[in-house]
Amino acid sequence: MAHIHGSSSDFPLRRFLYPFAIAGAVVAGGWGLVAALAWLLDYAAHTAVFIAHTAGPIGVGGLTLKLFSSKR
Repeated sequence: MAHIHGSSSDFPLRRFLYPFAIAGAVVAGGWGLVAALAWLLDYAAHTAVFIAHTAGPIGVGGLTLKLFSSKR
């Protein structure tokens, strides 16, 4: 049986435990970063659509530009 604190003839479990724990933490942190960036992008897109919808058409010098206009 593998023991962390055993004699020299035992399998050195600690030598393999730490790298796998660190790799697992890095993977979990990477997925957390991806999820946070996706949430931020979604929030920014919703904010841009809300501002464009609230502002309505923008007119300058007789030219009117309607942002995010529907095709219907």
